[in-house]
Amino acid sequence: MMIHPKDRWSLFASLIILLVIMAGLPLGAGAGEQLPLGAAMCINKVESLIQKGKLQEAVIVLENFKAKQKGVDPGTAEKKGYTHYYIDFLLGNTCLMCSEKKGTGKTGTWLKRAARAYDQAVKKKPDLSPAWLNLAKCRYDLDQMNKAARAFVKGYDASPEKNASHLYYGAICYFQANDHSRALKTFNRLIKKHPKSFSPAWRENYVSILFAMDKNKTALPHVEILAGKFTGEKKKKWQEILLYQYLNLKMSKKALAYGKMLTRTDPTEPKWWKAVSHLYLNRNDMKNGLSNLLIYSYLTPPTREEKILMADLYLSLGIPARASVFYEKILKDKEDLTKIKRIIQAYTASHEPEKALAWIDRGLAWKSDFDLLKQKAAFLYELEQYDKAASVYEQLAGRSKRPGEYFLLLGYCAWNLEQMDRAKKAFERAAKFDKQKKSALLAIAQLSKMVK
Repeated sequence: MMIHPKDRWSLFASLIILLVIMAGLPLGAGAGEQLPLGAAMCINKVESLIQKGKLQEAVIVLENFKAKQKGVDPGTAEKKGYTHYYIDFLLGNTCLMCSEKKGTGKTGTWLKRAARAYDQAVKKKPDLSPAWLNLAKCRYDLDQMNKAARAFVKGYDASPEKNASHLYYGAICYFQANDHSRALKTFNRLIKKHPKSFSPAWRENYVSILFAMDKNKTALPHVEILAGKFTGEKKKKWQEILLYQYLNLKMSKKALAYGKMLTRTDPTEPKWWKAVSHLYLNRNDMKNGLSNLLIYSYLTPPTREEKILMADLYLSLGIPARASVFYEKILKDKEDLTKIKRIIQAYTASHEPEKALAWIDRGLAWKSDFDLLKQKAAFLYELEQYDKAASVYEQLAGRSKRPGEYFLLLGYCAWNLEQMDRAKKAFERAAKFDKQKKSALLAIAQLSKMVK
């Protein structure tokens, strides 16, 4: 047909994720949770540096504060706030901001440092959704798609708001990591939990995942929805995909009905007429196949292959005169022995031997061909051009391993030219072959009576 979504598509727009979250202190463990004094003082200093744009100095302050845990026992480190999750979270945010600011060094290095800090934060506080989501951004920007997907889903699970887009990003990242199974599982969860948020753009990507997993039948209802959602060229694209899916799933009746509907609702679009033509031809309905192909050719210039198809269909349907018109156009652009033989067939069926003979000569001028030579001799004989026919039969006899037939016909040509000696010699040579022996001996006997 005309479309093949197995190209694995390119529906995915790049994800633009802006998740640098610098909200106030996310104290979620309890209403009365307080930061240790040392940690609070450190955070105030860091926030002041960030406001002044001194991001790298802020990172140093945070790292130095964290490093103090090495000189004390775990209990003291916790009491002082050296190991508090918010220190790791704030360090991750600051490194992430450094990655997006010019003049701070390599982006990848800052992203890796941010990711390490967020990893520490979520280990200490697994329900810290902002840390998971910022970690997801880091992993995405580092092209670590599987890890990014996991972080998006964790961020969704940890968040009380349950933002549908986080599940969507997770599904897309799994897909880009070629983890189709998890991508599909995450998408199915998204559909179940947030049916009203499931936009056409999201559905497009869902269909892409299903196609990638060869789940075309599962994708079909979604393709049907998309084919009715859009306008303009995008609508046509999904209509075309739907038509192909009906064929791919061997739903030929539905494909034909849908194709005919498209020609009625959008009659100036050539691709629908061409599609319906092929649908009819697949059913061996050459008449309707040709009629739809002709409408297509009125809407857009047909290719050479399409002209050939129309010519062949006319010839098969017993309309050789129209076939010859198309073959003339085809051969005007490019000589082709196969097509020359077809136009000869068309002119023969139209009872136009002179035109057929002219094309035989063109074919022989282009390439020596034994079958064309046989046809030439037959046409010359039919046109009573016996002298020329005799010359061609002599060529055929000289080139054939079983020349009896050609000697016999040469004899008849000579006879019509009243060249009796030439005719007799030809019949005598033909008589040496079993298939022509009876006819040749009869001709010799008749010649002998005439000569007497």
